[in-house]
Amino acid sequence: MSVSLPDTSASPPAWWREARFGLFIHWGVYTVPAGVYRGRAVAGASEWLMHSARISVADYKNYAAGFTPSDFDAEAWITSAKDAGMGYVVITAKHHDGFALFDTAVNDWHAPRDLLRPLAEACRRHDLPLGFYYSQAQDWINRGAVFGEKWDPAQDGDFDGYLERVVIPQLTELLTRYGPEIPAVLWWDTPAEMNPARAARVDAAVQMIRPGIFQNDRLGLASGGGHFDTPEQRIPATRPARPWETCMTTNESWGFNLHDQAWKSPATLIRQLCEVVSQGGNYLLNVGPRADGVIPGPALAALAEIGAWMRVNGVAIRGASAGPFPHRLPWGFATSCCETIHLLIENWPADGLLLVPLLDLPVSARLLTDPGTLLASSPANDGFLLHLPPTAPDPAVSVVALHYAIPPRLGAVPTRPRPPVVPQPADGLIVLRAGDAEIIGEHLALTTGPDPQLGCWTSLDSHPLWRMRLHRPGAYRVELDYAVPAHRQGTLSEVDLGGQRLPLVVAGTGGWGEYVRVEVGVVTIAAHDEFPVRVLPVSIPVGAVMNLRAVRLTPVP
Repeated sequence: MSVSLPDTSASPPAWWREARFGLFIHWGVYTVPAGVYRGRAVAGASEWLMHSARISVADYKNYAAGFTPSDFDAEAWITSAKDAGMGYVVITAKHHDGFALFDTAVNDWHAPRDLLRPLAEACRRHDLPLGFYYSQAQDWINRGAVFGEKWDPAQDGDFDGYLERVVIPQLTELLTRYGPEIPAVLWWDTPAEMNPARAARVDAAVQMIRPGIFQNDRLGLASGGGHFDTPEQRIPATRPARPWETCMTTNESWGFNLHDQAWKSPATLIRQLCEVVSQGGNYLLNVGPRADGVIPGPALAALAEIGAWMRVNGVAIRGASAGPFPHRLPWGFATSCCETIHLLIENWPADGLLLVPLLDLPVSARLLTDPGTLLASSPANDGFLLHLPPTAPDPAVSVVALHYAIPPRLGAVPTRPRPPVVPQPADGLIVLRAGDAEIIGEHLALTTGPDPQLGCWTSLDSHPLWRMRLHRPGAYRVELDYAVPAHRQGTLSEVDLGGQRLPLVVAGTGGWGEYVRVEVGVVTIAAHDEFPVRVLPVSIPVGAVMNLRAVRLTPVP
């Protein structure tokens, strides 16, 4: 069978390129249990609760009675997004539990009223494009679309029948109810059971209604499908070739989770926004409203602080292109816009002298917080020195605008710093922590915080690399501290210690945050000044490797 694929070579629409910053909203019936089942907090993202806790269809449907969005105020949501400097909105029209936020005629598993319509009207009033997230390939309620092992006979069914019975009719509703410009983008997810033929069948139904609609890369089309790539919870280590958008959470869960208080600071979110745009990407920041329709206070406070920063510095974000530097520099990032290069300074120099690896002096240099004052610059080796005030005007990121009449020449850009070699302590025990690893490849990310971990690990082309200094030769017991939910177990991996490889089949631990220590094997190692250790995925049958906190090497007597 030949499959006709849609044209995805067109450039992203102007509104998406101009915005650079959007609001993601995860909302649904999963906000009623909010990560708690039978009185116990269940590890992992709350929107996966039905899957993680293996809740039956009948029991899970009882949560719908508690989804009464009495305090939902679409105008307040969209005003918060607009005030934060965001340029578009994407909301979960249907997530993996199959619950629709609109009054679908396909079944009775939907919100008590159409919750998308007031959002569409508010977005139209504020001139913000509105997109719909739609889970096309996972649906734990509507029969036939459970990825992996089913846990309830009520989930039995045929996947192709599910596509015809649920997906295509609901997409028809979403594409025809809210006006010709809504949805502005279709945001697919987890194409587990999709293949190019199935994806093309769904896309054909979409194209009949909205030819050329903007869509992401997760429908399941053949390689290169979709108009933009979607790294999740990570910023690629190297600049992607295709248009891209990274989605990030304000805490750890996408949907509202009663026990998730790990809120990222506004400064962290601002720095992520700056780094993403400096590499030519878009930043889609998520909030998870409660069941009553109220966005949690810490998320709203973060949006307000980002908005205050954007009101001063937004010119360095909105409409900006990737900066001239291929990666993060020791002091921060840069973006480009017409004749101006914006330096987004995260680490303010103690001596007030910032080395900029551009060979040509700017016509002018000004802080966006003080545009009336010219900053001095002077030539230096491989660039120029920018003379800054003694203290940073903004604790998160301070922005300097460099104006040029013609594009400057690039100097010697410092290489991305390599993590230091981990020394062996006196007791011989070596702990290679996530924060000490060099990340190889684009599909692995370090989550910072009090206890960093390596996660968002989805491809064979990515792995962590440590270098350690070993002064005590001998035998070592090798252990991993890792976490993975049961539905993601099964990855075959290897721990490579200087060419010696220990195999490991990754078993479920209970959730992404439930860590266990697992012995992998014993190796004998000679003394080394710089000994490489890698954890390599060999096969990934279920879409993700593991969350990895540490590799431990304990001397064996």
